Amino acid sequence: MPDIALRMTKRNYNAFVHLLGALESQGFDLGNILVTKNFSDILKAKPKVVLYSFFTEEIWGTLPAELKVLKRSGTLLVAGGYHAIAMPKHTLKLGFDITVIGEGEEVLYRLLTALKRTGYRISRDLLNIKGLSFYLNGKFVFTGFAKVEEFWRFPPYPESLRLISPIEISRGCPFGCYYCQTPYVKGFRMRHRPIDQIVKYSRRMRDMRYITPNAFAYGSPGAILKLNKLEALLKALQLLRRGGHRLFYGTFPSEVRPEFVLPETLELLVDYADNRRLAIGAQSGDDTMLKAMHRLHRVEHVKRAVEYMFEYGFEPVVDFIIGLPNESRESQRRSIELMRWVMRKGGKIRAHYFMPLPGTPWSRCKPSPLSEEMKKFLGRMAAKGKIEGSWGNQIKLSRKLQRLIDEFYEEPMSHTVPVRNAC
Repeated sequence: MPDIALRMTKRNYNAFVHLLGALESQGFDLGNILVTKNFSDILKAKPKVVLYSFFTEEIWGTLPAELKVLKRSGTLLVAGGYHAIAMPKHTLKLGFDITVIGEGEEVLYRLLTALKRTGYRISRDLLNIKGLSFYLNGKFVFTGFAKVEEFWRFPPYPESLRLISPIEISRGCPFGCYYCQTPYVKGFRMRHRPIDQIVKYSRRMRDMRYITPNAFAYGSPGAILKLNKLEALLKALQLLRRGGHRLFYGTFPSEVRPEFVLPETLELLVDYADNRRLAIGAQSGDDTMLKAMHRLHRVEHVKRAVEYMFEYGFEPVVDFIIGLPNESRESQRRSIELMRWVMRKGGKIRAHYFMPLPGTPWSRCKPSPLSEEMKKFLGRMAAKGKIEGSWGNQIKLSRKLQRLIDEFYEEPMSHTVPVRNAC
């Protein structure tokens, strides 16, 4: 039986597919890893190590019960993902033995190799592996943040397993929005997978989809548009399209910043892509709130983007965050006005309630209550099918996150850049 099990879920699927590709490319025998979505399979296999990756909001799901069962069997538990990176001590408190902190392609290979060599136990050998936290002789150890500058050195999926996921083509984000974990974990400069690799690995996908913080920023440091780079990528994928593949670009599971939605970028999608929906993040209808969250665009950019999308035959899907810190009733009213404007034009709205995520400048900020006007508006529009989103559940989740951070707050020590408290 395999010594290692990997607990795959719907939410960590993409990350683990990529990490399996990275392990395989470094010579790790994937035959020694049980990859499963079923916890019962892990219990039957009785592995020596189980790998998890999760977001903070998942700690209130089935995770605690699974950890309790595995701990009784003496299994070594390893955690990665955004929660482990932002709150390593809390992650260890949950029952994990080791957390992987940072970008995991290299550190996971080194960790699993070292564990196999030492009989799957925590030893001083782990001190030489950057990107870990654990307790050794009762003392908390943090070996530093793991960074993989050239992430494209690793394939996006394993060749030996029948696994495929959207391909990460860009990593990092220069904008530093205060509610978002991405720039503080992945860095403020965008890095890009080369075009020839994207084409090569896209052959497996019937529907070609990509993971990127801002699809139109491909080829640039992130804050500017490099149209020639973007066009070169889309052009290179046309041979696959002619062979029956479909290209979805700037939509799920990625999005586009509104100021990058211009006639020249939309013309490229008309010529080279199959999607006629485009996802953009407005986040607020109030310029004051956009500035407060360090969003670095204005309402006028959102309106201009929506107008351009309709002009070129695209349906806008526009994201908003409600209940932002220090959001006044007037700010919420302005968001309602912008949402109404988008819907009158024929666009779709996705509404999200503010959640204070660990490791962000707004992690210690409190959400603002929703005005009666906002509650009624969301209810009416949801009943008509004009607004999507799980803001009701997110309100409950946001309260849990606040209590967690109030009780277990950890000063972000593991990120690529300092994270200042902006509350």
